[in-house]
Amino acid sequence: MDVVSLHPLRLGIAERYVAALEGTREPDPGWSAWWSADLRGALVRARAGDERAANQISLGLAWALADGEASYLIPGFGLTIWEARIDRGIGMLLRPPSRLFLDAGLNPETARAMPIRLDLQMGMMGGAYVPPRLVPQLHELLETRFERTVRRLVEADYDPVAVLGPVHDAVEQARTHGHGLFEALDAFGPDGQGMPGMRVIMADPRRVDKALRQRIEAAQRAPKKPGLLVRLLGRAPASHPVSENGHLHKE
Repeated sequence: MDVVSLHPLRLGIAERYVAALEGTREPDPGWSAWWSADLRGALVRARAGDERAANQISLGLAWALADGEASYLIPGFGLTIWEARIDRGIGMLLRPPSRLFLDAGLNPETARAMPIRLDLQMGMMGGAYVPPRLVPQLHELLETRFERTVRRLVEADYDPVAVLGPVHDAVEQARTHGHGLFEALDAFGPDGQGMPGMRVIMADPRRVDKALRQRIEAAQRAPKKPGLLVRLLGRAPASHPVSENGHLHKE
């Protein structure tokens, strides 16, 4: 299963990361475990249109965001997958990584080589993001479409408790602190292995808040919507008492 993670997008990290790539400042000390000269080489290759090199650059931002801040690992689920399989509406809140990097000062040629969403066939990379100003709308979408989201997760063979636990925590953390959310693919190992200094919160149904678990379970038990005939008539069809032998009683 694809190892997808959500990273709180803190203000200033992307700008510092791009400046370190461009050589106008030194990398942050906490990045030493994963920073290498090859990242600057990737910058040159991406400028020439190398998509894999551009993915390497976007992955580096996920690692920079994971330095000293909790990231949420959700196997098989992230912003791209949420949009594609569960709710197209979230796409209105997602932005391509190129916009984030352009705003942080990366040259346009390099940014244009980045895919607009995670490509699950290409391995390690950064993906879409939700800007800080749109996280409150993401939180509202999650709340107002909660029952539908739970049902669609079940229909798509996801465990809604395992998925919505870390998703809820990531969105709430970002909303509370004024952060955005950035997704990545294979930034960590399948068991949450990360570089030194990185804190990874694994999807674990046993750690989900009791109240949230009860909401999810209630949504799974929610009655189905009335059928087309009932909606057209505006009322439920008349019921008839049935006798023990299976025959209808006449009124």
